Amino acid sequence: MSKSRKILFLAHLFPLPLDSGGKIKSFHTLKILSSMHDVAVLAYVRNQDEMQRLDELRHVCSSVTIVSLVRGKFRNVADLTSSLISRKSFIVSRDYRREMQEAFTRLVGDFQPDVVHIDHLQMAQFVDFNASYRTVLDNHNVECMIIKRIAESSKSTMERMCASIEWPKLRAYELDACRRCDAVLTVSEEDKATLQEFNQSLANIHTVPIGVDTDYFASVERVNNSKNIISIGTMYWPPNIDSMLYFYREILPLVKREVPDCTLTIIGQRPAAAIKKLESDPAVKVTGTVDDVREPARDCGAFVVPLRSGSGVRVKILNAFAMGLPVVSTTVGVEGITAKHGEHLMIADSPADFSRCVAQVLKDPWLAEKLGNNGRKLVAESYSWQKVGERLLNVYELMADK
Repeated sequence: MSKSRKILFLAHLFPLPLDSGGKIKSFHTLKILSSMHDVAVLAYVRNQDEMQRLDELRHVCSSVTIVSLVRGKFRNVADLTSSLISRKSFIVSRDYRREMQEAFTRLVGDFQPDVVHIDHLQMAQFVDFNASYRTVLDNHNVECMIIKRIAESSKSTMERMCASIEWPKLRAYELDACRRCDAVLTVSEEDKATLQEFNQSLANIHTVPIGVDTDYFASVERVNNSKNIISIGTMYWPPNIDSMLYFYREILPLVKREVPDCTLTIIGQRPAAAIKKLESDPAVKVTGTVDDVREPARDCGAFVVPLRSGSGVRVKILNAFAMGLPVVSTTVGVEGITAKHGEHLMIADSPADFSRCVAQVLKDPWLAEKLGNNGRKLVAESYSWQKVGERLLNVYELMADK
């Protein structure tokens, strides 16, 4: 093992509370690095709840510095307009704040890091790639692919147009950042292959999957013969919003033909107005944030991930596996997870096929139990944070040897 290094962890998301897949990944990555190295955190905060978690995070690392990031409609419109008439990526430039640049420059001078760990692509814009420190880009997703898929699947003409203009700009920025970093982390071999298809010369990419706290997310005892369909996710993220509107409008009516008494529960923070409106249907419940997702998970006949856009790995699928829930997902939803159709989960992409799989799981307790047990076993064997931590620290070892 190499000597301890000084790492500046530059975070797009403040990693607490653990209420989204991105935060969960960031928090555990930070814990793993802090177990062997001296880590200082510089992160954006978005609300008072995050501000109140500063002391909690300071128990994990040596220091925490924060900068406020507030997005508003007027600023978003201005940033989008500027992006449309320039070569700048909207996804990146909308999160530039002079205060963050100043804080980063100050911390580099005071802390003198050996490595800057760039957590999310948007934070690469603050880094000086000609400086003496090494750089690691932690790509939670291939960001440009999320926008590309929105350009291909959105029902909004304006959204498709904007995404079609945005995604090539974001791809150019993403590939340039990958090329300039000493190491790039992807959460799946699929994401690694995607980046290398865009640029075959990228030889600095390492796959480090997302992990699961298999002790916290233990198998739950599910309600017998539950006909409740569950979805969990941050319900302000556009791909999640699209997925649930798509499921409700095009898939759920087909499921009801087979299982008339089925219900739908949508769990996740800050549900968009379009999601809240679904509660006008008495068969639909929108909970918003819940303190402990393990409780509503007990009443789960089928866990659905009907994503049509996105990239990276869905933490919610790994958590559902760990809890022993029967999962039905699209191919996009399960990307990056080494799970097999019919063994660990059901995979379907058309509304007809997806609804058929959901109905089959709801009506066949033996199938639901088999999928849940196999999913739990897969997570325990391949996705525990201990195993993930070994791979992450090995990347730092390899970088130190160069």
